[in-house]
Amino acid sequence: GTACSRAPSEPAIQRTVVEASWSTARLAPAGSNACCLPPSAPSSSQESLCSVDDMPPRAEPAADSVDAAAESRDAAAESVEAVAVDGGDAAAAATTTVGDVEVELELEQVGEVEQVAPAASRDGRRSEGASSQAAASSSRPCLATLLPDPKDKHAGVVPAAEWEPLSDGELEVVRAIRGWLGEEAAAACPRDLLVTFTRGYAYRPDWSQASFVFLERALAWREEMGACGICFGAPPARRELFEELCPSGLIGHDSLGHLVVLERLGRVRVAELLKAFSEEEYLRQQAFSREAVRLLSTANSTRLGRRLYKVVVVIDLEGLSLSHVGSRFVRLCKRVNETFGWHYPETAFRFYVINAPLVFRTAWGVAKSFIHPITVQKFSILGSGWRRTFAEAGITLTTGEASPTSWSAAVRAAVEEHGPELLGRGYMPADDLERLGLR
Repeated sequence: GTACSRAPSEPAIQRTVVEASWSTARLAPAGSNACCLPPSAPSSSQESLCSVDDMPPRAEPAADSVDAAAESRDAAAESVEAVAVDGGDAAAAATTTVGDVEVELELEQVGEVEQVAPAASRDGRRSEGASSQAAASSSRPCLATLLPDPKDKHAGVVPAAEWEPLSDGELEVVRAIRGWLGEEAAAACPRDLLVTFTRGYAYRPDWSQASFVFLERALAWREEMGACGICFGAPPARRELFEELCPSGLIGHDSLGHLVVLERLGRVRVAELLKAFSEEEYLRQQAFSREAVRLLSTANSTRLGRRLYKVVVVIDLEGLSLSHVGSRFVRLCKRVNETFGWHYPETAFRFYVINAPLVFRTAWGVAKSFIHPITVQKFSILGSGWRRTFAEAGITLTTGEASPTSWSAAVRAAVEEHGPELLGRGYMPADDLERLGLR
C-alpha cells in the first residue's frame, strides 16, 4: 500500500528508466522468404546459422570491464557492459555507488554506431572496397560467414548526416544488398531501411555482408509480425486501452526537422497494463507504435523534402514509482528494446530525460564516465527546468507536453494525406533514386 505512494528515491527505480521508456512506444520491417525465430528462441543447431533465423551472439564486453563482469554484476561496485546490437542501438549498463547504495543504470546506447560511415566513404574512396566485398562473396551471405564484430567500432569512421546523399561506397553496398535479396524482395524492401542498415554497419570490415544479413533478418521479422501493414488496417485489439495505460506520442519537432516523441514512463499504469495484455500482445502493440514512428518520419521527410529517419525522444519520469521496476515489466521492456534495436537501427537522434529525480541525476553523473562519449552526448538528464533547455535546443512543442498526439491518430492522418503506398515504401531523395536506377 505504501510502496506506490513513496517518492521514487529507491535506486532500483533508476534501473531501467531509459530502457523501459523508448521501448514503451516503438517497432516493426517487409517481406522476405526466410523464416524468423523470435529473438528469445535462438537456434541451437550449428547448421542453422546459415539462415537468418537466430539471433547472432552478442559481442564480448570491452576488455577493461571483463574482470569486473566476472565478479558478477551484483557484486561489482563499478562496471560497465556494452551489449552489441550491430548496426543499431546498443544497451549499456553501468553499476555504481551513490552514497551507500548501489545504483544500476541500463541505457540504450544510440551513439555507438550511430549513422557512421567510413571517413573515406564520404568522398567515394571506399567504393572499391565495397565492390571487392561483394565480389569476394558471390554466394548469399549468412550469419556464419560474417567476420567477428570489431572491438573498436569507431576507428576511421565519421558520422554521416541523415540527409546527405549516399556516398559511392554506400551505393555499392546498397546494390550488393539488393542483388542478394533478389528482384522481388528488393522491390518490396522499404527504402529507408536500406539506408539505415547500410549506414548502421559501415564500421564493419564485412560491411556489405553484415548489412545484408541483418536487414534480411529484419525483413523476415517484419513478415512474421505483419509490420508492413500493421498501421494501414485495423489497429491491434484494444489499442485505445493500450494508449491510455502506456501514454506516448508526438509533441513537436526540433530545429533540424526531426519529430519529437514523448514517452511518459512515469505515468505507465503498470499493474493494469500487465493484467490487460500478454507479453505477445504487448510486443504487437509496441510494434504498431514503432512502425508508426517510421511511417511518420517518412511523411515528415516527404513534406520537408529532406531525409530524416531519426527522432528526438523525450522520456518523462514524473510519477515514477516502484511499480515501474517490477521484474515482469522490466523483462517486457528489455525484450522490446532488444527486438527494436536489431530491426530499427539508426533511428534515435537524441534523448532527453526530464523531471528526473535527484538520485537519478546523481547516478548519471557518476555512471557516464563509464559509457562511451558518443553515447553520453546523446543524453541530457534534466530536472523540472527542461523547458529552457528545449528552447535553447530549438525544440518546438506543437501539441504541448501534456497532450501528445496518439500514434493511432497521427498515423491515420498521415495515411489520409500521403497514402499507404508512399509511406510504406519509405523516403529516399531523388538523387539517390536516380543513381540506383529506382523510381
